[in-house]
Amino acid sequence: MQTLESLRWPRTLFGRINLILLGALLMACALSFALSQWDKMQVRKNHMVYSVGKDVGNAIAFLDRLPVNERGIWLDRLARNNYQYSLEAAPPDAKDSIDIDIANEAISAIRDNLERPEKIVISTRMEGDKKILQLHLALRDGEPLTVRLSATPYTIQWSMVLLLCLQLVILMTASWLAVRVATRPLSMLADAADAIVKPGSTPELPSHAPQEVYRACTAFQNMQQRIDVYLAERMQILAAIAHDLQTPITRMRLRTEFMDDDAQRHKMQADLQAMQKLVEQGLAYAKVQNQLQASQEALSKVALDALVASLVQDYCDTGQPVRLTEVFNLNMDTQPQALTRLLGNLIDNGLKFGGEVGVMMQKNDGQYVSIIVQDRGPGIPQDQWAAVMQPFVRLESSRNSETGGAGLGLAIVGQLALSLHAQLRFANLEGGGFAVSVILPLQSVT
Repeated sequence: MQTLESLRWPRTLFGRINLILLGALLMACALSFALSQWDKMQVRKNHMVYSVGKDVGNAIAFLDRLPVNERGIWLDRLARNNYQYSLEAAPPDAKDSIDIDIANEAISAIRDNLERPEKIVISTRMEGDKKILQLHLALRDGEPLTVRLSATPYTIQWSMVLLLCLQLVILMTASWLAVRVATRPLSMLADAADAIVKPGSTPELPSHAPQEVYRACTAFQNMQQRIDVYLAERMQILAAIAHDLQTPITRMRLRTEFMDDDAQRHKMQADLQAMQKLVEQGLAYAKVQNQLQASQEALSKVALDALVASLVQDYCDTGQPVRLTEVFNLNMDTQPQALTRLLGNLIDNGLKFGGEVGVMMQKNDGQYVSIIVQDRGPGIPQDQWAAVMQPFVRLESSRNSETGGAGLGLAIVGQLALSLHAQLRFANLEGGGFAVSVILPLQSVT
């Protein structure tokens, strides 16, 4: 149902309002045209009935006063486009009435204009595809007279159609402009809202914007500043706690060296090592957040293949099972430090949970490039993909709890991807394994 509805209904407010107004204008113009044509036809019919009655009545009165030998000469002179006269008798099938409203109205009008009451009988005949109505009566001296009536075909005035089309175009243009003026502020509000979550950007405050939009954008800016202050304080608290924990953890590790019970000493050292990793990841997460809240790294033109190959080689030099499967020559503007840290976190996660990692590059439609990091681990259930992007979330059912970690790896990756204007896509591989695609725009991001 939702798919069918999306096919019938535009997705944007601008398109929906335009569609409604266009439909309303089309129906209004069509109704106006139909009413004007119907009114014109009624006026034309009434005028025709009145003219026929008056003219035929006068013609019969004139023929009554003419000598019999002169009547045939005047028949053609008295004829009109839609009615003619002849001195013919009524056929045997002539009737007193007929089920044609306009014919009965014409007969009534003729009777009203006759100088004397006269019986009129009616007959019809076809001439090609045209139906002819014949009225039969007798003159004062008894000579038969036939009045042949034919309907004049109704023609549409194309000048009226052209005028209505021009009116429709003007109304549609005015409606389009009005809808655009009305919906443009909503786009400004959306941009202002997006600026809250996009590092380094601020809501646009154009001078020509409506007052309500200007006030809303200003409110968004103030709210963004308050949120930035709140996030900065939260990260400072996290960084301070993590930093201060390092000293007691170090002292405790030193004291474990003097423990006589080897089993208890190893357990205590393992716990302290896990705490140390938690502190280090907390410091890393706070550092990334502070960098995003402060100022972004400047864009630099880098050889993407060289950057990825250098990162993979660093892991290989330390004996880590990381391999580069596909790469191609590509230069692009990006933030090299943020991208290196992002890929490094993905590779570290892959090594931790999958044992070995493969890295490859792909082009998408000439507008994006994807860097894919794959591991051979157990993967992540699809319904948990959004959850793992949150800080301090660990999926014990899908990851080995003995490997440690605070659940900050993918959270840091998400923050770095936001600063790079990149998209993250997850996929579970057939036969086991997990893949994370980092989709970067090829054009410079300002």
